[in-house]
Amino acid sequence: MPETEFEYQEKIRRLVVKIVKHYRGRGPENVKVKLENDQLIIIEIRGILSNLSEILVKEGAVDLVAEYWKVLKPYLEKEFMDEVIETLGSPFTYTWKIYELCPSGQAIRIQLNKSV
Repeated sequence: MPETEFEYQEKIRRLVVKIVKHYRGRGPENVKVKLENDQLIIIEIRGILSNLSEILVKEGAVDLVAEYWKVLKPYLEKEFMDEVIETLGSPFTYTWKIYELCPSGQAIRIQLNKSV
């Protein structure tokens, strides 16, 4: 039985929460998964930054946080890539960006492109 769109989004959301908990020790505040089309998935994650990262971003040191993510990224990819590919059902490419979600906090936006 094929998954519904909601079930698919929920599988992705649960995996994202698991990944954040792995390195942060607790889950994100909010994870939104949006299926743009068959090939593009947009994930917005609030509460992914550590307390230190949140302070750095508030003080304008976004570049330091971005450098931290460049170091963390290969580790997370190594740990979870097979699970992500299994969940998505195909290989993919992705981009990510830290951005201002609202005046009270930042978030990370990840775009998964399944057309590899």
